[in-house]
Amino acid sequence: MRKYKLFFIIFLNLFVFGLPYHAFALEVNTMTTNNFEHTTPLLRVLLITTGGTIAQGKSGTLNATDLIAQIPALKDIAQIEVDDFIQTYSAAMTPEIQFKLAQHINTLLSTRSDLAGIVITHGTDSLEETAFMLDLLMDDPRPIVFTAAQRTPDTPDSDGPRNLEYAFRTVGSKTAQDKGVMVVLNEDIHSARFVKKTHTSAIEAFKSGKKGMIGTIDNGTVIFYNAPLNRLTIPTQAIEPNVDLIKLAVGDNGKFIHHAIKTQTAGLVIEAFGRGNMPLAVTEAVLAARQAGLIVVVTSRTGEGRVEISNQLKQAGVIAGEDLDGLKARILLITALGATRDIKTIQHWFNLAGGVRTE
Repeated sequence: MRKYKLFFIIFLNLFVFGLPYHAFALEVNTMTTNNFEHTTPLLRVLLITTGGTIAQGKSGTLNATDLIAQIPALKDIAQIEVDDFIQTYSAAMTPEIQFKLAQHINTLLSTRSDLAGIVITHGTDSLEETAFMLDLLMDDPRPIVFTAAQRTPDTPDSDGPRNLEYAFRTVGSKTAQDKGVMVVLNEDIHSARFVKKTHTSAIEAFKSGKKGMIGTIDNGTVIFYNAPLNRLTIPTQAIEPNVDLIKLAVGDNGKFIHHAIKTQTAGLVIEAFGRGNMPLAVTEAVLAARQAGLIVVVTSRTGEGRVEISNQLKQAGVIAGEDLDGLKARILLITALGATRDIKTIQHWFNLAGGVRTE
């Protein structure tokens, strides 16, 4: 029936109105496209900026509006609101700023049901730490996506505009719900739980080790392969920033641990050898730290794999950091100590983050 109607319309245009068919067809296609655009509103997405290489313009720091102006395609992807939260370089990031950002986002998500998700620009140097803290403090299913750049906007082959565009495309994907905080760089989608910066300057600097990325963006199409299972949300209204990270090396005698005791550090993360091994002098320093009231977590300096600590350390209340690297273990401990100093509870949280279910 539709076929006959089409022939009838063509006949009218050719013989009654004298219009060529291709002109009519073009008008129909344009009307259809316009109607679709008007009847299907774009998702509302918030862009939060925190500084970093992605915003280092020739004449100064680019704000959120400047970043959006670089990418004309964004107007067809989302209705974008902007929030210049802070302008700093990544190496100057602090746990206090990270926690304020998390609180700010939690407030927004609790009061803005119209937001489909949030994109956050950040410097690459500490992105994995900020993203992981937010992941520990968020329980909203809507996507939160970090992105960044290894090259400044004035570089001819800057990665910033593509990364930002693909971060918005990821937020807009129907399959992006309940994935936790994500990091989008170089067309890869990573979970905040596993992603690490592995190179000082390469475009493909961010990797997720043996766990692997959770998805990709292929020519603008967002594709998820899996989702993180070991999600952990810590209920806390505070953090404890006074947590040190010590990486063991050959010949270590525990002097840095003794310094942490002397300066009254609240928590201590130790990147030990292999499975959690340490020299006798370091073991004695760890036991002294526990006697002084420090909360101590042991991880591996290898960056991959679980630790197994001795019964002596367990009995002293030392926490096994599972397969978290030192940076992630420190962020978890900073967050956990804002809620409790109970060893069993904190160990349970590390177990959950490591995928170990003891219940």
